Parts: sequence; structure tokens; C-alpha cells
Amino acid sequence: MRPAQGAVFSLLAWAAAGVATAQTPAVAAVDSEPHYQQVVPTPPAPILPPTSSPSASLEQLEQQAEAQRRTMADLMAQLPAQPPGATPTAAVPQPPPPPLDTMVAQALPSNAQPVAANAQNDQDLRRQVQLLQRQIETQQKMIGLLMQQVRQGAAGPAVDKLQTQTATLEAQGRQAALRDVQVAHDLDNITEHQDAAERYGPELPATLKQLFDPSENNETQLSIYGALAFGYSKIIGDASTAANGAGRPSTPGGFYFGEFTPDFLLKLNDWIMLEAEIGVGPDGSVSAGSFAEADFFVNDWLTIIAGRFVAPIGFYNERLNNPWINKLPGDAPGGPPLPWLQVLPPLALLGVEAQGSFYIGCSPFKLEYAAYISNGMNVTPATAGAPTVDELANLENMTDTFSIISNDKAMGGRLGLWWPEMGLEAGFAAIYNGDYIAGGFENSISLWAVDLNYHKGNWDAHAEYGETYQQTVPFLANNIRRRGFYGQVAYRPYDACNPYIQNVELVYRYSYVDFSGIDPTTLDLTQYGTPIDVPTRRQQSEFGINYYFYPRMVLKVAYQINDEPNFHLHDNQFLTELAWGW
Repeated sequence: MRPAQGAVFSLLAWAAAGVATAQTPAVAAVDSEPHYQQVVPTPPAPILPPTSSPSASLEQLEQQAEAQRRTMADLMAQLPAQPPGATPTAAVPQPPPPPLDTMVAQALPSNAQPVAANAQNDQDLRRQVQLLQRQIETQQKMIGLLMQQVRQGAAGPAVDKLQTQTATLEAQGRQAALRDVQVAHDLDNITEHQDAAERYGPELPATLKQLFDPSENNETQLSIYGALAFGYSKIIGDASTAANGAGRPSTPGGFYFGEFTPDFLLKLNDWIMLEAEIGVGPDGSVSAGSFAEADFFVNDWLTIIAGRFVAPIGFYNERLNNPWINKLPGDAPGGPPLPWLQVLPPLALLGVEAQGSFYIGCSPFKLEYAAYISNGMNVTPATAGAPTVDELANLENMTDTFSIISNDKAMGGRLGLWWPEMGLEAGFAAIYNGDYIAGGFENSISLWAVDLNYHKGNWDAHAEYGETYQQTVPFLANNIRRRGFYGQVAYRPYDACNPYIQNVELVYRYSYVDFSGIDPTTLDLTQYGTPIDVPTRRQQSEFGINYYFYPRMVLKVAYQINDEPNFHLHDNQFLTELAWGW
């Protein structure tokens, strides 16, 4: 083989091997590890064809390279074979050959015999090899650039996302560390505050803190409360034609003084308290009030009371008979509900009482009780041994329990059942009063009463019924039986939008009383404070409107419509009252 042909053969073999070894690893590297491993050195960036995507261009270039390899293989097949035993140039790893012109110049001696046909073929083959080499180099550059762009395109967003997540995690870690430090600091502060509170107690104003002073030497033991009431009343009706033409005493209208009753409460210790009331009455006289007692708190459900106390008869006498609590003018003449004028006496007893309350097991119901023994009601006739019908009929004159006329006592009590969650309460009361007529007569009085009460939200309602049985024989032809009922409902819009409307309250009360054993035509009407106090069959409707300046100060305006069947007293009444609890 001629030297020139051997050199060209070696050059073609090296180029084919270079293309084969340079292209395949690059593609494999792109497919296997496109993000981090770089197999082919980055060549200068050429301009890629804009008409295809990187992956499509890569496949196209691989196809073009394969076509070039086939072309090179065809060209190599046209060259004469190497001598037997000769080692192919491409099979032995060699360093990159020198430029093609240098190799050809070295392969062709200057004194070679030119052959016209072979020289022309060699020249054509050399030009084809040079053109193919340049094409392969260009394709290698484009493939390398495409591989680089594929790696950047695939790895760029992932790397950016990973870096963003890393930065976020680092920021969150720093914030968590700061929070841990702050939480530890706050826990230390809470621990120190709790320790200080346990050592020195809560921080309270000086005036309030003294209430919790263990020595109790800065706490006043005396509390003073009370009530004030005055108003205006006028009975509307013709007095001369009342009582079926018999007439009645004229009752002019005017201002009245209801009461001024300061209440004194003295706490001796945790289980003894003294209570007393001083009353200034409608006529200006000063007397003992409704109570003057000593309270002994035995435990949470038992209290022993000794002295003068309000009789627990019904609900009105003990709970509502206070001017700023009563929904209608109660201190006005003829102002209380009809049953509490001549059926159920508004008593204050002198004796001993046990009272208390407790929940029944785990139920929501609460039982309250009261039991007492005391001096009873009594009357001392103007003529000894001969009480008149008015002295026996006027129950209001029998309530002085300071007097002792016999060894008999009054005994009674009350049971009540509360359902606090629903605002409901019901009770039953009874009393037996022994000899009540001075002079040793065996006459007694007994009474009983039931009550039902509701107070919740904007509504307040009460209903009571009572009966009194009074032995009056032999002084009267028959014993006296008294029956009475009243029902009252009040509405106050606490949830109204206007604060002035919230202070307005509407009230209605219906009362009814009936008497047997008393002939009203035989009564001396001058013996009674008002026509409404006369013990005769009567029904009453009373309408009222109240305005609360604050919870314990109220202005009340009311109108009574009274009707006495078969004994018309013409005694409708207009009432106003200002009541102040202080």
C-alpha cells in the first residue's frame, strides 16, 4: 500500500472512532445524570436551530452524525485494505493527530512518482475528509451546546426550587429558635408571677385588699341600708252615694309619707349577725320596724333566728313587701294586694325561727324551709269580754305580737321549691294561732297560703291564694272565713335598643277577696283607714307604669279599679310613689 493511502486510512479511522466515542457518551450522560455530571466540555455557544426543541434537535443531530459515520465507513471501504498483520490505526489509542495538511505532507515524499489517476483520487478524498471533519466538529459543538442547554433547562427550575426551599427552611429554623427563646422567657415570667402571687397575694386596690385581710381589723362590721317612699294618692268616687246610698267617709287626696326605714346589720363574727330596723311611719311616729333579730349561721343550710322577724307567710310578705321591690305603690293607703289587707296579715312575729335551703341531691331543684314559734295575733276589746264586729273583722288591728294575752303561741312554717335555672318557685305556708281574744276565750285563728312565682329575663310574675279561718262564736253568729287571690305580671324590656325604654316597666295586677260571716252593712266604715280596707267582697284591677332611674330607685304611677258587688263603695284610686332603696 502506498504511504499516502495508509496515512489517509489512518486519518479516517481515527475520525470515525472519534465520532463514535465522542457522541455516544455525551448522549448517555445527558440521559443518565442531566443535572450534575458534565461529560463533554462546554464548547463555544453556537446559534441553535430555532425550529425545534432541544430534545428534537439532539435526536436530529444524532441522526446526522450517524449518517456521517456511514459516509465515512463507505469512504473507508473504498480505500485498499491494510497489509496482513498490520494494526489498524484507530484500534490503538493515540493522541490527537496533527492537522491533516501536515499528515499528508509527511506521508507524501517529495520524490514520489506522481501517478495521474491516483493523485487525482487522493486529492478528492482529502477534500471530502476535510469537509467531513469540519462537519463533525460543528456537530460536536452543537451537540455539546444542546446537552448543556438541556441540563440547564431541566436542572435550573429544580435547583432554584431547592434553593428557595432551603432558604425558607433556614428562615423558619431561625424563627423557631427565636420563638423557643421567647417562650422560655415567658414561662419564666409566668413562673415568677405565680410565685409572687402565692407569696404576697393578688394585686388589689387598698380599699378592696383590706376586705381580704386575715386579721379583719380594717373591715367595718356595720352596714346600713334602708328604704324611703312617699307619693300622692286620691280616691275617685262619690262618697255620699257609696255603700248602696249609705255613704262612706270622704277621703281627700294628697301627698302621703310612706316610710323611712333604715336597716342596721352588724356582723359580730362569721356566724353571728345582728339585724334591726327603725321605722318612721305615715304619721311621723318612730317605732320598731319589721325586724330586730339575731341570726346564728349554724351551717350552709341552717340559720337560727331569735327576736322579731318577718313572718314567712306566702311570698309577698317576706320577699316583695318593700317599696323599691314592689312593682306597684305598696305604701299608699289601700296600696297592697287585696289579700294582704284583710285575708293574710302582713305579720312580724316575736319568737324563734329556723330556716335554710339546700339542693335536693344532684337535681336542679332547691328546697327552702322555715319553721317558727312565736307570740301570736291578738285583739283586746274596748269592752272586756265583748268584742265588736269591727274589732273582730278588722284583721289589721291584730298584728301587734309584742302583746301577750295568753299562754298559747303561734306556730307555723313554709316550704318552698325552687327551680333556679328556669326562674320558677312555688311554696306552701300555714300558721296556727291560739287564743287571740284577750280575756281567756278559747278562740283561734288558722290560715294557709300557696304561691307561684316566675322571674326570668324581661318577665316577672306572681300569684298567691290564701284562706283564713277565724273562730268568732259566741261573739258573732258565725265564724269568719276569708279567701283571697291576686295575680301580677310585669314586663320590662331590658334588651331594648333605647336605654330610656329599658328603664320602663309595665305592670298589671288582679285581686279578689271574699268573706263569709261578715255582713258589710253592719260595719262602721270609719274604723278603717280607707274604703279599700273594708272587709267586703271585692275585685280589683290595677294598671301601672314604672320608670327606674337606677335599680333601687323607681317612680311608679298606677290606677286602681275597685268593684264591690252589692256594696259599691265608689273607691277607684289614683296613685303615684317614689321609692328609693339605699
